[in-house]
Amino acid sequence: MERNIVENRDKYAKKGAVIGIIGNAFLSVLKIFTGLFTGSMAITADGLDSATDIVTSVITLISTNLSQKPPDTEHPYGHERAETIASKIISIVIFFAGAQLAIFSVQKLISGNLHIEHLPVVLYVAFLSSAGKYTLYRYKLYIGRKIDSSVFLADAINMRSDIYISLSVVVGMVIVKLTDLFVFDTILGLLVSAFVIKTAIELFMTSSYELMDGIPAKNNIYRRVLEEATRIDGVSNPHRIRIRKFGHKYFVELDMEVEGNLTVSKAHELSKAVEKNIKSSVPEVYDVHVHIEPFGNIERETFGLDKSHISKGKDGENE
Repeated sequence: MERNIVENRDKYAKKGAVIGIIGNAFLSVLKIFTGLFTGSMAITADGLDSATDIVTSVITLISTNLSQKPPDTEHPYGHERAETIASKIISIVIFFAGAQLAIFSVQKLISGNLHIEHLPVVLYVAFLSSAGKYTLYRYKLYIGRKIDSSVFLADAINMRSDIYISLSVVVGMVIVKLTDLFVFDTILGLLVSAFVIKTAIELFMTSSYELMDGIPAKNNIYRRVLEEATRIDGVSNPHRIRIRKFGHKYFVELDMEVEGNLTVSKAHELSKAVEKNIKSSVPEVYDVHVHIEPFGNIERETFGLDKSHISKGKDGENE
């Protein structure tokens, strides 16, 4: 992440959250009103799903504000994991929204009240919703990648699922218009709810991964840290490398070897040089802890990565 982006992260996050709230509020009101006016279960379900997106955008705004608080005595690592926790909350909100949609659809099937009025209106609104959701999805994805925010990326995934939902409503309304099978609208509502629940479960698992200090294999942070650690003369064999992700920040711990007859002062100087080089070259690294050992030190180490793991493409994975 570029340093100027890191410094302006709060501004990007707030702007993205506010745009999400405004966009979803407009789409939610439009679709729920259309659903009540026409009797379409599918467009009503889509509108209720957009209403939950307002909640997720508010959660995003609150969590990004909280994550900017500096470390304190109770949170020495800072508050960045507020975003990860928010991602988990968002997944739970989405899950219950999907469950509620399923209940509404089943109730309508049981009641037998399946007729839809003003079908073309439903079709136009569903198409407009698809376009709006696609715009929000691309914007949230752009912000999430730009500021490396797990909560924005989670919200972007949610927006992507909403695109499929709105497009399915468009297809469903076309089928209803061609066949007069109004029951298809309610069945579509059930399918939409199943898709929403699936998305919620995926988001829940992703946030759990970060809370357990996991880093995906596709993330090259381990490789970058290893490269910068080996650029300092006088130290070698970086090993037992462990990296934790807190929001958009990384905390690094690693062991390195030096000449056994060095003074404590000189060894400390080398460790600070390694720390400084990593932090200056990898801006998203917030803190580095370097443990110094004498050359040839052999200990049985059961965790952490070394060059052999990383060169095999095991970035972020521990064997």
